[in-house]
Amino acid sequence: MSNLSTPERGVAAPSAAARASLLVTIICWGMVVIEGYDLISFGSVLPVLLRDPGSGFTPQNAGLVGATAFIGATVGALSSGWLSDRIGRRPVAIGSLVWFSVFTFLCGFADGPATLGLLRLLAGIGIGAIVPSTSALTLEYAVPEHRTLSYTLMLSGVPIGGVLAAVSGMTVIPSLGWNWVFFVAVVPAVLILPIVLWKLPESITFLEHRGRLARADVLRERFGLPRPASPPAADDGSPTPGIFSPDYRRASALFAVASFFGLLTWFGLGTWIPGIMRHMGYDLGSALRFLLILNIGAIIGSIFIALATDRWGSKKVVVGTYLCLAVVLTVLLIKLPQPPLLVAMALAGVGGHGGQILINRYVGRSYPAATRARALGWSLGAGRIGTILGPIVIGLIVADGRASLGFLFFAGCAAAAAVTLLAVPRTPAASRDEE
Repeated sequence: MSNLSTPERGVAAPSAAARASLLVTIICWGMVVIEGYDLISFGSVLPVLLRDPGSGFTPQNAGLVGATAFIGATVGALSSGWLSDRIGRRPVAIGSLVWFSVFTFLCGFADGPATLGLLRLLAGIGIGAIVPSTSALTLEYAVPEHRTLSYTLMLSGVPIGGVLAAVSGMTVIPSLGWNWVFFVAVVPAVLILPIVLWKLPESITFLEHRGRLARADVLRERFGLPRPASPPAADDGSPTPGIFSPDYRRASALFAVASFFGLLTWFGLGTWIPGIMRHMGYDLGSALRFLLILNIGAIIGSIFIALATDRWGSKKVVVGTYLCLAVVLTVLLIKLPQPPLLVAMALAGVGGHGGQILINRYVGRSYPAATRARALGWSLGAGRIGTILGPIVIGLIVADGRASLGFLFFAGCAAAAAVTLLAVPRTPAASRDEE
């Protein structure tokens, strides 16, 4: 029986390899869409809960409940890199999807802030673990010349999930109640899970380090990836240069700080935009519409940011993105007419989500493949501490009757992210086009 190899052994026909690569990106994108919905779903139901005297929610405890998902996400992100290095990227991605989908569904049965907070905490563990593993798989299997675009498209699933959460809030809540925003979250997970189990491959780097070279060779041929010049050694337990080795220590610390401010800004906006706008005098439909526009801006803008990165490099674009975001968020302090307000909200989505994509991409290109998942897990995990503090701080600001000042707080965080990223050094694994 003839095999399917091309004249250069181990490299598949370009069209077949491109299709296989695209399928991995689409699968990871689908998983991240569900993650984005589950993460933003609380922001969709928050205005209703705050307006219902019988719900037990106040701005103060709503901030704490909003933070619980991010506490869980911090645990998930920090543990995902370690776990991925031991059992593989694929099992972590699949397990995370099942985990957070089940607990988000159970949120619909919550009878008060304490119960909802506990369930959001548990869901957050899976939410935090899925992005590092899907990021590592997307970067590893992407066609090299389209790696940035593939990664950006994959992470566009987060704001697309946010759009679906906002639409769900606008359509489901009036007819069925807030509980159903959580109940419907399990449907896409059930639909995509068989495809994930069937088609999502394991990391080639992981397989090679575990000595499963035959399986790694099959995947290299399917995806058109060349074999290394010398056969990789199986993992014998000896330490490899880590993310805190001398060459990477400073970059790892600064990436964590930048992710702290970046994630605080993006997910703080996603959690509190409806609540802030309600306290500024807008009705529920308008408040949820701002959340919708924020996420639509994130989807469209992330594509243009990816193209700009391919031309000018990660560092210049990500610093410029966060500086522009700081300006836009400061403008939102002004009571604008509806059209320019919607434009500003869309631009905030472009900068908030696009900036975090660029940080993740910058991290992914600054470390070797063997430690990429660990580096992303560290950066996102440390950064998610910001997502814990953000909802709490904004909750206190809203409770004090100064909701619009939340935009000034977010603007300061965006500026801090820009300054931090300026200080990131070029690592041995980074190509010069990252600068």
